[in-house]
Amino acid sequence: MSFVNGAPYRHIGGAVIGDHGPIALAEVRALAGFYEREAGLNQLTGAAGAAEICGLRARVLRAALEAADRWRRAAGWRDPEAADRASSYPFRPLAGA
Repeated sequence: MSFVNGAPYRHIGGAVIGDHGPIALAEVRALAGFYEREAGLNQLTGAAGAAEICGLRARVLRAALEAADRWRRAAGWRDPEAADRASSYPFRPLAGA
């Protein structure tokens, strides 16, 4: 049996990539917040394993978000999220994703 190794979200060239393609930075920020809230709720209800998994997912998302933000700023974007809306940006987030 083979398992997928590594984080499900990664920073690559100014984009946060998930298993279904690039994700807009605003959506990454919202998703990280969701996992942070889930981690807290699971901790309160005694579901330590679920809290740990959600917390790890949130940290991975935040790290990818920060790396993409730094990359985009270094590439000259004053507003890193504006790249998600630019027609010339090569990593277009999937519509409706």
